[in-house]
Amino acid sequence: MAGWSSLPGDLINRVADCLLATDDLDHYMDFRAVCRSWPSSTADPRSSPRDPRFLPRQWVMLDEVHQTDTRLFVNVATGRFVRRDLPLLRRYFVVAGAVGGSVVLAERVSPHATGVLNPFTGSLLRFEAPVPSETIAAAHVVGSSPPTLVLIFDESSSITWADPDSESFIELKDERYIIYPPIKLALVGGIYAAAHEGGSLPSLLVPTANKILDVASKPIMDYFPGPEAPENRGFFVDSEGEMLMVFKVPHRIEVFKFDARSDRLEPVKDLGSRALFLGDCRCLSVDANKLPSVEANCIYYVVVEEPWYKICVYSLKDEMEVWASEAIDSFNPITLSSKVSPPFTVVQLLCSYTFEVRMDFSGRSRMLPCLLWIRILLLVARRNFLPMMIPNQNMIEI
Repeated sequence: MAGWSSLPGDLINRVADCLLATDDLDHYMDFRAVCRSWPSSTADPRSSPRDPRFLPRQWVMLDEVHQTDTRLFVNVATGRFVRRDLPLLRRYFVVAGAVGGSVVLAERVSPHATGVLNPFTGSLLRFEAPVPSETIAAAHVVGSSPPTLVLIFDESSSITWADPDSESFIELKDERYIIYPPIKLALVGGIYAAAHEGGSLPSLLVPTANKILDVASKPIMDYFPGPEAPENRGFFVDSEGEMLMVFKVPHRIEVFKFDARSDRLEPVKDLGSRALFLGDCRCLSVDANKLPSVEANCIYYVVVEEPWYKICVYSLKDEMEVWASEAIDSFNPITLSSKVSPPFTVVQLLCSYTFEVRMDFSGRSRMLPCLLWIRILLLVARRNFLPMMIPNQNMIEI
């Protein structure tokens, strides 16, 4: 329209900032292209891939169209769905979807250098370190100057990280193995999603893990009394900036909120408009009012009954667990279960996001050994070995 190209730069930036505030990065890119003069008035995400304003925060990569470069994303804060064509994937393996919406890639040629793709701006942050060959269960991008890529491995459950200039991924090594389970659960639950700059990665991860161990020792002993309760599970979830601890026992779920001021766990009987999706790879809190077919104040999870996967939903209000539908076990139409077929529901896609594990370069795919973490936590809690732990800076390169 006439006159739009002559709008003052401060007004253009105010509109642009509104789009960035809601994490609508694709709309921001479209906005910059409206008039020829607008790109010069706004920051270019492609020239500043480390700028925290342009890192996706509220997005989830839900599915893939088999043997294509398209991926479906949803903004869990606004409920907006976007299908993106990502031609860059022709030159890379998709390793994992990181918390927030970034996509971790590995070059197809050896030594498989790591990259973190912003699917909304098209910028690719390259890492010197090659992707390790073990199956990656979860990925997290922490900070921005420079960003740190944290990987949790499936088989060994080890935690590693690298900066863009690191020659290899560095593994956290500490003789007190108990420090790893709460860090791993917190990463999977998105607890570190709002982490700010400052200090080394261990200085960020370890204090939170120590606090969890200190506060949660009693409920751990209550809900995991020993080998006689092998089906009991524990999860951490970031829900609108609050840390929730969820204990799942047969046909019952208890939710607690971590109160940082009093260092206590407070029971939660009502999630309001929120719904939780729990899984071994990722946990997620969403606004049910923004997503069709998702029920508020409910908790969704996948139950494996070989060879089938089923979605169950637990209502905190009714204190009742019901079977919802079959779960997605593959996006490959050849291996997809005969009991489930597209189009998939929002609930099916979100549940798939929480437990799906991608293949590693050797073609293996395994589920996370979550019960192992719970048993370790139980062992330490029962021994009352919960002192504040100083992180051991001994690390080895892999």
